[in-house]
Amino acid sequence: MNADIDIEQFEAMKSKIREETLKAKGPMAMALKDIRHKIAILSGKGGVGKTVVTVNLASALKKKGYEVCIFDADLHGPAVPKALGLYGRMDVASEHDHPGHHDLRFNPLMSSNGIKVVSVASMWASQDQPIMWKGAHKMRAIRQLIASVNWGKADFLLVDLPPGTGDEVQTVMRSIPKLDGMIVVTTPQGLSTMVCTRAISAARELEVPLLGLVENMSSLKCSTCGAEMYPFGKGQGEKLARLMEIPFWGKIPIELEMGECVDEGVPFVDKKPDSDFSKAIDEIVSKLIVSLGDN
Repeated sequence: MNADIDIEQFEAMKSKIREETLKAKGPMAMALKDIRHKIAILSGKGGVGKTVVTVNLASALKKKGYEVCIFDADLHGPAVPKALGLYGRMDVASEHDHPGHHDLRFNPLMSSNGIKVVSVASMWASQDQPIMWKGAHKMRAIRQLIASVNWGKADFLLVDLPPGTGDEVQTVMRSIPKLDGMIVVTTPQGLSTMVCTRAISAARELEVPLLGLVENMSSLKCSTCGAEMYPFGKGQGEKLARLMEIPFWGKIPIELEMGECVDEGVPFVDKKPDSDFSKAIDEIVSKLIVSLGDN
């Protein structure tokens, strides 16, 4: 019995050492070595506007003078390229500075406002072709894609995660070296906050820092009288942050023109810099910078 326990402990120790070595010196670590901060954007369920938040955070950071990359980790529903007006495929790089690992390498797409974007949507032959990978295939795809990109120097890498706590989310949490932490996105709906607690608990179980929580689609201002309405409820995001002991970073209002901006591929903070939405995003960016000690 004791021998069995010792063997199990030894195998666990070997696995941990291997994982830590890969994080420090593996292909992903080499590919991302010139990126200062790595932040993942997490949500419990779909439909909370996580991609919109990610794209606008990236644009707000870019406006402050930071170099920003986005990795779209949603393999089955990648939307970041569309939200930034990017079409076509990433170029294969003929030269790179990490020989020996993943000799086939890619250059990220570049948005009109200077954000580097990497997404499986930029590798697929057709927009209509479904991605039907499972389990281990998805985990390998994420690791290989990150390791095969010429990311270059940047201040921030924002990872747009799919909803929930599936393979892609766990792979990012476990594999990205020196992940600074996660920003949690929810809506005021009770269902959203309930499911979000599971994602938060998963991050804690994997010992990933939770930097802050934001409530998206918080309220809607009447264009006629200016009254504030709460179509999805009120105060649940702030309540969840207190319950889970995560800093609450603010409420992001609903903007009726958001759909048009996404279809046009223009971040809302660029099109409407003086809007309540843009001011809320700027406040979140300021709190992110402070949390990282970058101010």
